[in-house]
Amino acid sequence: MSLREELVNLLDDGKVDPELYLTDDTPLISSGQIDSLALFNLALWIEKETNAMLDLTTLDPLKEWDTIADILDFVERKRG
Repeated sequence: MSLREELVNLLDDGKVDPELYLTDDTPLISSGQIDSLALFNLALWIEKETNAMLDLTTLDPLKEWDTIADILDFVERKRG
């Protein structure tokens, strides 16, 4: 399973409106599609994928994690 597929499965696990078609540019946080619990689970997933602890006080999820593309870019930057 690709990283993108894992991410979509995480987001679509009851946390995103099932009627919403998730594209790489679908706004998630700014549209209210994910709540604080989903955001927490996303942070845990990112930590697992990057094998690094996040300092949530130094990042802005709305800017850095609002879309699938943003999240995947963030993960790749943290891995590299």
